[in-house]
Amino acid sequence: MKERSKETISYTMSRIRGKDTGIEMKLRKALHSLGYHYECNSSKVFGHPDIVFPSLRLVIFCDSEFWHGYNFKEAKKHIHSNEAYWIPKIERNIERDKEVNERLTKEGYRILRYWGFEINKGFDRVLKEVVEAIEEEKKIREWLNRIEEVTTICYLEKDDSYLMLLRNKKKNDINKGKWIGVGGHIENGESPAACVKREVKEETGLNLKKTKYLGKINFLNDCLHAEKMYLFKSSSFDGELSECNEGELRWIKKDKIMDLPLWEGDKAFLPLLESDKVFEMTLVYKEGKLSRVIGPIYKKEKEKRGRKRKKTKN
Repeated sequence: MKERSKETISYTMSRIRGKDTGIEMKLRKALHSLGYHYECNSSKVFGHPDIVFPSLRLVIFCDSEFWHGYNFKEAKKHIHSNEAYWIPKIERNIERDKEVNERLTKEGYRILRYWGFEINKGFDRVLKEVVEAIEEEKKIREWLNRIEEVTTICYLEKDDSYLMLLRNKKKNDINKGKWIGVGGHIENGESPAACVKREVKEETGLNLKKTKYLGKINFLNDCLHAEKMYLFKSSSFDGELSECNEGELRWIKKDKIMDLPLWEGDKAFLPLLESDKVFEMTLVYKEGKLSRVIGPIYKKEKEKRGRKRKKTKN
């Protein structure tokens, strides 16, 4: 086969659609016929997904097998023209897709990717999966909008350890047998910061001097329980540790905490205690088991700067 010039390759590339491809249009038309509204190739979302549901933070990519490197370890053996150009280019596309997935996951997006042959040959399955994902994301947003139970939790830090509470004294305790931090429900008119100081005093006898706010965690389960929890940590406190009427208090070395009987969702956010970044996370439980972790979604730096400017003006 005659090797093509750079000019020929450039012209060929210019004639290939980067958007509105046949597989994209097939899926879009089906979703539109079902009454779903979406954005196409949104420049507001990293990676320019083919289909975007902004309010649901759901994105869909329709990937061609050649350009995105389906089974590329085998497929590249069959590229016999301009290998020096095509192979590195497709490998870069594969890496780019991974980068996009990682970035969007950190920003709290749910990502669906489908190969062209899946859409063309298994369209019913693909459409069913997409519709189920849309409806599930809608349900999650409805849960988040009706959260009424608001709590706080604080992890006190000393000598490379966190103060943990084994809940083993109260009857009918949803946390019975689990190790958790110290905290409780926010009372009417009480701020999260005031609540966490009060709860720590009541449960441990210790007085918090300073706290570090780390973010909020939403708990959702199929029993229609929804809770928002504000997360703090503190290494600035005084007083004597007292007995807690809800369970056993104990200082646990950080590298041993994951060995304790913990909620599965706690295992998702506890490693983030070592970071000073403020985040939001949503934990979805089904039939008592963790089925999905959304986040952590970190506050954008420009949002932080905006808040600082407002405080300065005030």
